[in-house]
Amino acid sequence: MKRRLFVCACCAVLLSAQDAKPQFFAGVVIEYDAEHLKVSRNLVGHPAETHVFALDPKTKISKGGIKLKSRVTVRYEHSPDRDLALEIQVRPPKSTQKTT
Repeated sequence: MKRRLFVCACCAVLLSAQDAKPQFFAGVVIEYDAEHLKVSRNLVGHPAETHVFALDPKTKISKGGIKLKSRVTVRYEHSPDRDLALEIQVRPPKSTQKTT
């Protein structure tokens, strides 16, 4: 009985520690304002996925700023009521030039 209780307590601690870790999401900006950022991505073999992130004054945004249709990687922290963007890295546009 004590062993089972110990195992359950350990699992609860591990799950709560996972929620506190920053996570990452990469995609294309489809909506943006001062309070939130909406990013969408399409992975081969998976349905399209959209994620909304809350922004606050502490959110770090890389040089160049955010524009619609720009590629971004968002480092965020998940909580039960919202996903808070901690850092947004704007990626350069894909190059369409071919090198020979």
